[in-house]
Amino acid sequence: MLEPVGPLPPSVYWRRRALAAIVGVLVLALLIWALSAAFSADSRDVAAPAPAPADAPPSPVASRSALAVPPGGSAALGQVGDAPAPAAPGAAPTPGAAPAPGGGPSPALPGADPTVPSGGATPPLLGATSTDPLGRAAAPGPVAPAPAPPAAPSSSPAPPPGPCADSALRVAARTDAKSYTAADRPEFSLVVTNTGKTPCTRDLGPARTAMAVVRTAGDGLWGSDDCAPGGDPDVRTLAPGQEQVLSLRWAGRTSLPGCSGGREAVPAGKYQLLTRLDGTISDPAPFTIASS
Repeated sequence: MLEPVGPLPPSVYWRRRALAAIVGVLVLALLIWALSAAFSADSRDVAAPAPAPADAPPSPVASRSALAVPPGGSAALGQVGDAPAPAAPGAAPTPGAAPAPGGGPSPALPGADPTVPSGGATPPLLGATSTDPLGRAAAPGPVAPAPAPPAAPSSSPAPPPGPCADSALRVAARTDAKSYTAADRPEFSLVVTNTGKTPCTRDLGPARTAMAVVRTAGDGLWGSDDCAPGGDPDVRTLAPGQEQVLSLRWAGRTSLPGCSGGREAVPAGKYQLLTRLDGTISDPAPFTIASS
């Protein structure tokens, strides 16, 4: 069957068979080349995304891939950017990887979205106030609560002042002048001063206080309680160092206890004013009544 049969010489038939074999090999090679080119074009259309407009918002796919970490990989968390990772010298391009600037494809991370280009930019740590490479504000980190202001110490009301002890009071007699005439009406005063360090209270009513005009101690001429004994209580609060002054006008006449007997004008001479608070008697305050 292999030997040519025909009226022509065998060499003619061998040349025809060789030509037919060459044509068949060329046709088969052309078919294989066409199929390979079509497959490569389809792969590039799927792998390379269409360029987005300059003012378009960041792709949500890039946001998702920023959190993708390849299993067992050493890439930093969230490395997303515009700059391509440099390809190793002599590395073969990976099918499905997006072409990098300069003609070389960027190696795709295992498990990453093949439609997203990888880069070297690292977003700021969580809690920073700057924006990440995608233009989004980073979520603020946990903020320590402000310390509560210290509670004001509760102040209990001060207890009411107690009664004044005799030792905490000074009793004095005071006149508004040193000398008078028979026609004058001198003003006499009982002065009570708190010499203690705390406030206190004391009844300064007429039943507790008195004034008297004497020539000498024990020789009285007039007493404030002779004709007006007793009276309503007059409780007062005395602060430390505070004075309480009780004053009256003297008519210049004598008096007896119970307001008995007649009342006569006091003659000219030297006299003393004494004051009293309960059992405490003041030092005498001298004054003079001159003859008219």
